[in-house]
Amino acid sequence: MTLLRCREWEELPVGGDGPTEPEADRFHSLAKRAARRLKLRETDVLVRTRRGLKAGQVVGVLAFPGRSLEILPKIDGCDGAVRRALVHMLAVAYDLPLAEGGSATMEMQRRDLLELLLGLFAGQLLETVRRGLPRRYVTREADLRALRGRLDVTRQFTRLAVRPDRLACRFGELSEDSPLNRVLKAAVVRLAQLARSVANVRALGELAARFERTGDSPRPLEEPVRLDRTNADFHALYRLARLFLAGDWQSTAAGGVEGFALLFPMNDLFEAFVGRSLQRALAPRRVMLQNRGRHALADGSGQPLFALRPDAVIEPPDERIVLDTKWKALHPARKDLGIEPGDIYQMLTYAQAYGVARVVLLYPWHRGVGERGIVRHWRNAGFGLSVDVATVDVGRPHGVAESLHGIVGFQRPG
Repeated sequence: MTLLRCREWEELPVGGDGPTEPEADRFHSLAKRAARRLKLRETDVLVRTRRGLKAGQVVGVLAFPGRSLEILPKIDGCDGAVRRALVHMLAVAYDLPLAEGGSATMEMQRRDLLELLLGLFAGQLLETVRRGLPRRYVTREADLRALRGRLDVTRQFTRLAVRPDRLACRFGELSEDSPLNRVLKAAVVRLAQLARSVANVRALGELAARFERTGDSPRPLEEPVRLDRTNADFHALYRLARLFLAGDWQSTAAGGVEGFALLFPMNDLFEAFVGRSLQRALAPRRVMLQNRGRHALADGSGQPLFALRPDAVIEPPDERIVLDTKWKALHPARKDLGIEPGDIYQMLTYAQAYGVARVVLLYPWHRGVGERGIVRHWRNAGFGLSVDVATVDVGRPHGVAESLHGIVGFQRPG
């Protein structure tokens, strides 16, 4: 499979080393369907231009037989370094183990993004199922010589009335044929068709054998999966399996386009990566992500209106802080850093609703910003509020947790 590559907001020209006109049309069709699935505008993934294809603010992979397109974040660094940073962000956001060291770095340079994510998913799933597949109780009925469970009186005195040697039993039995396992198996089967590396093919082969007692699902994305404490180790894997399955379109579907798309809006990915990194950096301090407990207003009868959902609320024992992420570029030459007024108004609303004296707006770092960490410290004397604008370098994701610890613990000037 021939790999094409571009960054967010870049244009990939048709011809030469780029896609042909028919290939560009196929990528564009895949991108439009993926955008609808992600509840984005059709132009948010790829725009078809006169010269070729222009990427939006979404990263990931689009592929069809013979061609794949890798869209990387618009951050500083060569393609290999940016791919490593993206894989690290996804691993943190989806709680996947990431191998370290020289050999792992070489693998990230040699493989494309799809193969890397496939390997992370297969490796973590294999490690987890080796400890045992999640099972659930299902009701079984059987005619047995000895009572098991409870007696089905109706069946006993109708169908088995002439069989006194048999008892109509109804009992619960632990089974691996659960909705969760059917979704995971469907992802394994699909990814086995996409895998190219020997290691991934081997891992998926072992996984297929471990799911032998699990049934096949004709519509895995509609399975009534219940996530709870009994299958907590599979929660992140289930979410990633759904992403793999949702990105798969077969030409046999009505009006379908043959191909595969695994895409991540950078706003959402940056938010999830920062949130998980905050929880790790500040543990055991409590960090609530996407907290829904407050509202901006109330009506005349006291009913709350306009629910608030800040990206992170950092609880005491120190001061409570509200933090919000923005995947946008700061402009340090401007007095206001190019921050949109609506983002500041939003933070003022958060501060009042949560009763905090400090809020943090967090952006990705780039070379033009200069120092990492706190970029600006502003005050609103009327509210007694501090507004800190800060950055983290996602191009060096291993250092993000430490940077966040420093940003949260920042001592404001007296």
